[in-house]
Amino acid sequence: MRGTAILIAALAILPTLAGGAAWGQNQGEYFQRDRNTSVLERPRNEFIAPPVQHGAFFVKAEAELGVAVDNNIYATTTNTDSDVVASFQPSFEAESTWSRHAMSASASAVRRQYLDFTSESVWNAEVGVAGRVDIQRGVFLDGDASMAMLTENRSSAGAALLAAEPIEYDTAQVSGGATYTTGRVRMNASVSAESYDFDDASLTAGGIADQDFRDYTETAISARIDAAASPAVAVFARASKNQRDYDAPAAGNPNRDSDGYVVELGVDFDIGGTARGSVAAGVLKQSYDDATFADIDGTSVNALVEWFPTELTTIELSATRAPRESAITTSAGYTETQISGRVDHELLRNLILSARASFGDDEYSGIDRTDERFEAMASASWLMNRRVGLQASFTHLDVESTGAAARGDFDNNIVRISVSLRM
Repeated sequence: MRGTAILIAALAILPTLAGGAAWGQNQGEYFQRDRNTSVLERPRNEFIAPPVQHGAFFVKAEAELGVAVDNNIYATTTNTDSDVVASFQPSFEAESTWSRHAMSASASAVRRQYLDFTSESVWNAEVGVAGRVDIQRGVFLDGDASMAMLTENRSSAGAALLAAEPIEYDTAQVSGGATYTTGRVRMNASVSAESYDFDDASLTAGGIADQDFRDYTETAISARIDAAASPAVAVFARASKNQRDYDAPAAGNPNRDSDGYVVELGVDFDIGGTARGSVAAGVLKQSYDDATFADIDGTSVNALVEWFPTELTTIELSATRAPRESAITTSAGYTETQISGRVDHELLRNLILSARASFGDDEYSGIDRTDERFEAMASASWLMNRRVGLQASFTHLDVESTGAAARGDFDNNIVRISVSLRM
């Protein structure tokens, strides 16, 4: 029933959603970041159908049909089970063509059907809208809202490993902000709210794992100021503060409410023909109302850099360090450190090869547990013509969990092929 409702909702909203425009307007010459184009961004109108104009909007739609072989569908250490997984993913995007102001919208749904272990089959869906109001040159307001019905990956912490079926959860978020640009200075302020609602999990051994202790709403405010040294380089400072309010504590466990902040200094740049990106570092702290949970603090990192050694190759490096909410009753949160790299190469105009590797470290607060994740992926995308594309990929995931509260090590390999059909 849930999958049918998601599909109906996603398909019903498609004709009614409106789209957005280029977000570079009113940014000022010192903050334009369009000097480089990555391999994946490069327009290929001879191989990708352009959006169709409907009135004042550009609309594009796509459907992807795929099949994958997963050798460890439950992410277990021993007695692994494999299965063939078929998938269907329709998506829709729209953008306004207005010279002033903008709207955008998107909607997508995905069905993953397991051929043998059918209880693992799920529907997911997401919808979102965004808009911008131009007040005057250099001044605009922007906002967005989205909703999603999702399922938790089996490799996640907490009850995901022991549940009889994948754990379902809903999210909703709304945000708004204002930006003012004058000469070499740009200032931005924003506010946001996001909620998470998890369904209880039926366990394979019997009984129910109550997930209400994970339901929470996060509100946040942030501010940022940029100062341009040149049209290609700017330095910035930004600060954000959050409040995370949980609906109810798990039986016999303390409340998980917390508040935190992040303060960072950084630089963003777009050097034509060479590189572009943003690098920031600073301090973070997440403080919990109940003294049973240890605070999380330390260094904050947010970096994303793209290097263009040639017009046919893009190399991307990223790094983050931030506090996350835990799915374990005895630990309120963990510090996630993630480092990744990606290479995209245009072997032919219509054949793109990609490779990605990432390393993650999740250090839990209040319990003896650290999860280390290594993931590697290789893929190829062949644009057969403007309407049809083929993709093939191989993904390897390796997780090592250590400490007295460890979940157990596991690895996972997935081979997938798919075909994309464009409107």
